Order: sequence, then structure tokens, then C-alpha cells
Amino acid sequence: MSGPPLFIVACDRSGTTMLRLILDRGRDLAIPTESMILVDFANVRDRYGGLATDAEFDRLARDVWRHPKVREWNLASGPPDRAGLSGEAAYRHALEAPFAAYAGERGKPRWGDKTPLYVHHLDEVRRVFPEARLVVLVRDGRDVALSLLDVPFGPGNVWGAARMWRSAVEAGDRAAAAWPESVLTVRYEDLVDAPEQVVREVCTFAGISYSPAMLAIEEASAGNVAAGQEGWFRRLSEGISRDSVGRWRREMTRDRVALFQAEAGDALTRHGYPLDDAGPPPRIPAAAYAAQNWALKGWQFGRLHIVQERGREVPQIVRRHLHR
Repeated sequence: MSGPPLFIVACDRSGTTMLRLILDRGRDLAIPTESMILVDFANVRDRYGGLATDAEFDRLARDVWRHPKVREWNLASGPPDRAGLSGEAAYRHALEAPFAAYAGERGKPRWGDKTPLYVHHLDEVRRVFPEARLVVLVRDGRDVALSLLDVPFGPGNVWGAARMWRSAVEAGDRAAAAWPESVLTVRYEDLVDAPEQVVREVCTFAGISYSPAMLAIEEASAGNVAAGQEGWFRRLSEGISRDSVGRWRREMTRDRVALFQAEAGDALTRHGYPLDDAGPPPRIPAAAYAAQNWALKGWQFGRLHIVQERGREVPQIVRRHLHR
């Protein structure tokens, strides 16, 4: 690999897939669909011992290759050998191998990752890949809330969306303060308003070359979106657009705006999003919002992960939530 890996993180529905498709169209970087492996194997890594033997390493490498997210990449090659490594170096080798294989099969010298959840696990990302470059995307949380409520993996109400967005933004802010040389914060609105300027900035930060063809994401292969998720990204087939910017002004009720701002107003203003004069939020106890949020999320979880996906990722999802 000729340079550090690039990780794109954010609250879900903040434009990470769009930025992934843009950068993946360049000649230097290949970015697969979401990985989740840095979180999922951090939770169970003690099972594999010190990785000082071929047997220990082979078990980890096989399990990485069998992970549901990695299987979606349809890699032609198989797990790597230990190559004489042990400990942290062997662990990195096992987790990096599918990314390197993905990039190699596409003729790219470097790999990247687009897993929004990693915004909450950047210490782990840097522990495994200390040289990594981290792009944190931030989008107006009120637009994010509307988008999250449209997908089956999102929160159950605006209260839950506000807290989810605020938590992700604050995690990104902490990373930017802790590692300013390794973190670039990009606003979604700036990306769609001035795509060439912002993508050039991201490319310079990542140490990759820029070409105008990167912006033509409407020409990206449909296979670049995970199977079963095509409906979540329909607008990307139309190219880079600012049509969704400010959607909340047209579609969000004043009560919902007021509720979101009461929960996440500081994060909005900190990133340059003016607050709306929506008045006070409804006088409903937070416990009532929380109960509704978790009830709806539970129903959506069953519909998506148990019925639609036939449970293929349920053990990993449960462990992620237990280790949050």
C-alpha cells in the first residue's frame, strides 16, 4: 500500500455513501461497502490468543473472511498467511487483508473504508491503523433526522434522531480536537454546493489524486451499493445534488423542529446551522419519547435484520450494542 488508509465516518444518512462513490471513482483508492469488522473483532479478539502461531492466526483470518459484511465484497482470493507476524502486527494484517484484496482486484494501490458507526470507535481505528486519515462528515441534523426516519435501521422518532445525530457529531468533534493532523471535518452542504473544491481538499488530505471524473457518481456501477440497500440511495443515481439541503424546512413540523433543536441545538450552531424560531418543544417527558423510540426500533430491527436479512448479522449487531 502506497499511503495510509482513509476512513469516512459520520452519523448515518450524512452523505458518506456519496463521498465513498466519489473517491472510489478515482484511480488511487478502492472503498468497499461498510465493513464493521474493526468493531466486531475488537469485541472478541481475546478469543484468538496472541496470534503467535499459524493456527491462531488462521482462525482469525478465516473468521474475518467469513464476516457477513466481508462476504458481500465477493472477493476472489482467500484469507492470507500469517507471514511470520504476531500480536498487534498479525491482528492488523488479518483485518487489513480483505481491504487490500478488494483494492487489488480493482487495480487500486490503496484502500479506504466507509462505515459511519466507526465515528464512535475512532480510538480503535487508530489503534489498529495509527496512520489512518479520518474524514468526518457533518450534515444539518434536521435533514439527517428526516432521512433517518425514512430507513428501517434508523431511530423511531425525532427525539431519538436528535440524540443519535448529536452523539455522532460530538464524537467527530472530539476526534478532530484530539488528532487535528489526522481528521478532516467536511460539511455535506459544502460538498454538494462546491463538489470540486471540497473533493480536491479531501484528496489533498488523503494524499490521492483528483480527477473531474470522480464527480460523475451517476455513472457509478449499481453494484457499488450493498445488495438490498439500493432503495436507500435512489437519489445518488441522479448525481451530486443539493435538492435535499434544507428539506426539513419543507417537511418537518414546528414541533419536531423545536424538539430536535432542544436536544441538539448546541451541535447545530457549532457547525454553522442556524436555529429556527420554532418556539418551545412539546411538553412531553423524555421517558415517553425514549419508550416510543425503542419500541419502534425493536419492531424495525425484527423486520429488517430477522425477516428481510434472515438473521445473518444478528449476533454481530447484538455484540455491537452490548459494547457501545
